Amino acid sequence: MKLMRVSELADVCRSIQPVRESTYANWQKALKPLEHLQIAEVNKAVALQYRSKLLQPNGPLKQNTLKQRIATLRGLWNKAIDFELISGDNPWNKTDRGLKYLRRNPELYPWQHYSHYHDDPYFVFLWYTGARIQEIAGLYPENIVMDTEIPYFNFVHQQNRMLKNDDSIRKMPIHPACYRLIPDFCMSKAKDPGRSWSETFKKNMNLPLGDAAHTLRHSFTSRCNEAGILERVQDAFVGHAPRSMTARYGRVTLSLLSRELQKLQ
Repeated sequence: MKLMRVSELADVCRSIQPVRESTYANWQKALKPLEHLQIAEVNKAVALQYRSKLLQPNGPLKQNTLKQRIATLRGLWNKAIDFELISGDNPWNKTDRGLKYLRRNPELYPWQHYSHYHDDPYFVFLWYTGARIQEIAGLYPENIVMDTEIPYFNFVHQQNRMLKNDDSIRKMPIHPACYRLIPDFCMSKAKDPGRSWSETFKKNMNLPLGDAAHTLRHSFTSRCNEAGILERVQDAFVGHAPRSMTARYGRVTLSLLSRELQKLQ
């Protein structure tokens, strides 16, 4: 195995398998405190030291953020092990044990609350898909498929942006409320599609720290729950892996997704 510095790892992994810009940025942020080390020097003791140095009150990070950073490093090391760039066990496994991840539960606002955005294609598409902002903002026009019996957004990995994972590859029916805004849609050409829109949305809607476009994803699933839409269908909507073994059997068809989506107003 060739000697490699920690600072090189994100670039090497990305050259083997492209990832979203946001994922790459998270890799680099998590790696920064270790960038002076060789990969071979990163063992369980170093991982635990990383945790203790960065954890508040002795360090700059809160538990939520530190837990996310460790998860990022664990995932990156798993990739590197799969690519045979690193040998041995993953030192980040169980390093976050005991850290609490306090999940945000964003406020559920009705459609009327967002009146300023009712003619914004990004907002309306997010409202009726539960998609991630990068998924919507980076859509190639040809992946908005209208010339078919059931129009749909074709979420796939693209050159301008990767999906979070392969479970996110999906066809999402287009709600009729979105049809009028299809001609106004303009794909973002930014390096990280949708990020600027999300930050502006957060500012305009006076959302708390940590909430932005992703708030609409939470809102979508809450509205699905209220409409009585099955969990398996919700997973298919938002690009999550089925959460039970039974749910993995059979197919969730586009026609079923379309019928269920009509329950949302």
